[in-house]
Amino acid sequence: MRFAMVLAVVFGVGGPCLAQQSSFSQKGDYRWIALASRQAEDEAIGVARAYRYLLPTVRVVQATNGWFAIVAGPERVANAKARKEQLVREGNAPSDMLFSRGDGYVREVWVPTSPKFEFQLEYDGKRPLSAQLGEARFVVASRKVDGSNIAGVTISQPDRQPLKFELDEATASFPNAKLVALRLDPASDDHQLMFSSFWGGAHCCTVTKFIVPQSGSWQAVSGKTADGDVGYSFEDVDGDGVAELIHSDNTFLYRYTYYAASIAPTRVSRLSGTRVVDITLAPSSQRYMRQSLYKMEHWAAKSPEMWRSNGFLSAWVAIKAVVGEFDDAWSRMLPLYDRGSDWPLTECAVEKVKDACPPGREITVDFPTALRKHLEDERYIPRGSGSASASTEVAALPSPSAAAPSSPQPPPVARTSSGTGFFVGSSGHLVTNAHVVESCLDAKVRGRSLPEASARIVARDPINDLALLVSERRSEKTSSIRMTARLGETVAAFGFPLTQVLATSGNFTLGNITALAGIGDDTRYIQISAPIQPGNSGGPLLDEQGNVVGVVTSKLNALKTLVASGDVPQNVNFAIRATGLIAFLQSNGVSVDPIPKGAKLSPPDLADEAGSISVQVSCNAR
Repeated sequence: MRFAMVLAVVFGVGGPCLAQQSSFSQKGDYRWIALASRQAEDEAIGVARAYRYLLPTVRVVQATNGWFAIVAGPERVANAKARKEQLVREGNAPSDMLFSRGDGYVREVWVPTSPKFEFQLEYDGKRPLSAQLGEARFVVASRKVDGSNIAGVTISQPDRQPLKFELDEATASFPNAKLVALRLDPASDDHQLMFSSFWGGAHCCTVTKFIVPQSGSWQAVSGKTADGDVGYSFEDVDGDGVAELIHSDNTFLYRYTYYAASIAPTRVSRLSGTRVVDITLAPSSQRYMRQSLYKMEHWAAKSPEMWRSNGFLSAWVAIKAVVGEFDDAWSRMLPLYDRGSDWPLTECAVEKVKDACPPGREITVDFPTALRKHLEDERYIPRGSGSASASTEVAALPSPSAAAPSSPQPPPVARTSSGTGFFVGSSGHLVTNAHVVESCLDAKVRGRSLPEASARIVARDPINDLALLVSERRSEKTSSIRMTARLGETVAAFGFPLTQVLATSGNFTLGNITALAGIGDDTRYIQISAPIQPGNSGGPLLDEQGNVVGVVTSKLNALKTLVASGDVPQNVNFAIRATGLIAFLQSNGVSVDPIPKGAKLSPPDLADEAGSISVQVSCNAR
């Protein structure tokens, strides 16, 4: 839930206190875009990698409290609200991002790097391209074969016959090729070449050859054929000054689901002489792979339905295995995978003959069986139940024998979240925040006079943070809603915060409306001073007559604001306006009482009114 980071302030959890001076401070209209913050450095870098496509200036900086902020920029921000809406709309950026002057930033931790190319040629078929490397001259062109194109590079050196290498594994539908020169072999001081071409067509494919100097000449080394038009990318994973090869494991595509829902885990390779060696499992790649895991989990947190997708789960388990967490991943995957999927999963019951299964010897298997076999075949986990001694690179991985499908499974790792809701209408409908029931497997509600009951999630609006539930039990009282709110008026919040340490009967607080908009003048919200805690989310905000004027949604994240500004805010909380609530209910066919109550209530009577319509909402999350 959104309050988790605030608890770190309440209970004194945090990193070391760093110097206050900042070289990141901006003036005028210039701001850093603070996307998120994390306590762990590698997790912050993983989240930053997730937004590199959207904001090339993304980086990770450390703040005065020791936390790590994922920021981009700085850039001139004339209209913070418009810029925020653009980033959310175009790139699925976090809706709670901030724009910071950077006064609280003290150290740059990570910034994306680009490889240093000796040259880079992008051939589009219009005319041959050439480049020089020492005494060698390289010319890229293509030739037609039955109406298609085959890309080739010709290498000329003094006193030697020209050499020509072609990407003849496939013909391209249009003339194209890429030739880059950079250092890829840490054991050589020479530059190596990567020569690739995208052959076009649905979902495929880029063909690559590496051309390496050998004894005064050149030799071609075949790389993997990769899905899409990217092929290999480059990053210095181990910090030795030489780029490693980053690519996707295409064996996961189409294996467990259709193409659009397939996810291919990342792998790392290295050019070594005349071989391309996969070093995904090597200790030098572990940190990069863990960051890749955090990146994957970040997107899944934004799209919880991914946790029910066999395409996502297969790649997630694979990367968890790489970083030594196979047992945890397996136990968490088992209760989540889609048992209703009709995607065909088969295995050959006998040894294949020339890579083909003899007719009639294929058997249908379930997803865990197919996944385990695949992970063994592709060396994500050791084969069988023996020790992981097949290679030193996989020796650190835990034995998967305890998680074999035929063995008793460890209990699933369940996560429980809770918040508050309140009754609307007369048909058992309840309103809460969307983030309260995010990733819910099942929901329960209970109130002062309402025994625990099951509730079904009818609708969620993550953009406006509203959710509609319907309970199998109904309340005698429902809320009346007042459309308008006045600056300075007294309001009351009711909810079930921190029930593991506070009262389970509900919590009532008074305050005022302190602003008629939220962060960045967001008019969907009102700002309130009524104290709230984790668990208040989704509860009613009432006026003095007992009318709902808003839905409590969040408090300003103290740690995140400290990361962004260097200052800890006091009692800055927010509620969704009643106008947004009315629109949400009407769009989902729920009618509400349009006549506000008029008689002013004493605080005790107001507390009774709030408690009579409110329930605690709890859910078992994925």
